[in-house]
Amino acid sequence: MVNKKVLKVGLDSAAPFPMHSDYNAENFQGFEVDLLGAITNHLGLAIEYEVSLWSTILEKLFKGELDIICSAVTVTASRQHILEFSNPYLHFRLCAVVGQEDTLNSLHHFKNKTIGVREATEAEKYVREQFPANNIVYAVTNKELYRKLASGKIDLLVDDSPIAGGFLQKNKKLKIGMFLPKTDSSYAIAMKKGDVQLKAQFNEVLRLLKENGTYHTIYKKWFSDIQF
Repeated sequence: MVNKKVLKVGLDSAAPFPMHSDYNAENFQGFEVDLLGAITNHLGLAIEYEVSLWSTILEKLFKGELDIICSAVTVTASRQHILEFSNPYLHFRLCAVVGQEDTLNSLHHFKNKTIGVREATEAEKYVREQFPANNIVYAVTNKELYRKLASGKIDLLVDDSPIAGGFLQKNKKLKIGMFLPKTDSSYAIAMKKGDVQLKAQFNEVLRLLKENGTYHTIYKKWFSDIQF
């Protein structure tokens, strides 16, 4: 029996479901779990997951302690300077989440609001740049962030729309108030800088999965009821 090459994959400990659930939970699942499974099966690779805080996970990849990160990684110009990225596999926007009874349909409504964000995320960067005068409350995990909103400790939160959609499926007291303008973004698989061979292999398999319908099947399974 030939041993498969093992791919060390970084996961965000905050578990940004429906991208993926908590790795240590009884049922580890999600869009990225299915997608990466399909890619690695095609390439004959085995997966070894390593869970890390989001604030340290990119540094681990940069240092070569991980082979890839497949955990809701937003492609940005600054990250592209130090990492390789596969072709995007999901396009989305940032959104503002509020209580069901609240109205939020303009950036003017953010004035004097206490805004919650997860630390070390693109959402945090956006809020700090766009609303520097607001009171900003930080959370380490997604669960903590949404709990703060549900309990009234913050007025609204800003998050990636796929992740927000996953949380709102379970919490009907919250809703997306608005999608934020000029925040079109993409998730892709992050790799070590210079790992162009692996990047090319992943891109080719992503193309094949979209061509043969596998990608669409996985997408429909996880996002049929989520708008982003």
